[in-house]
Amino acid sequence: MRKIILPLIVFLPAVAGAATEERVVCESGSVWQTIQVVYPQGWSLPCEVVFETPEERRVVWNAKTSEGFCERKAEEIVERRRNEGWTCESETLVDSPALTESSLISDLPPMR
Repeated sequence: MRKIILPLIVFLPAVAGAATEERVVCESGSVWQTIQVVYPQGWSLPCEVVFETPEERRVVWNAKTSEGFCERKAEEIVERRRNEGWTCESETLVDSPALTESSLISDLPPMR
């Protein structure tokens, strides 16, 4: 699968079955971190705030009953980074399945 990166300004809940993910990438010099709200079941709850560096990936907050909690906590992390002088940009990752021989064949009309 190929990932296409598009800019985005806010954290949005993923729709069940959708092939998109949103995250914020913060950079300071050659150091980068990502902050992402993850919806394991495809709905606004439960949710997790995932913090990632080149060395680790961990869940720093989660919620099962409070809508908007994960989004607020993720925004707090991003604002702290910005206040510390980091450059933070939102992006959307979109899965784009590669064409395969079987998908090309299945798209052909039936033989007569």
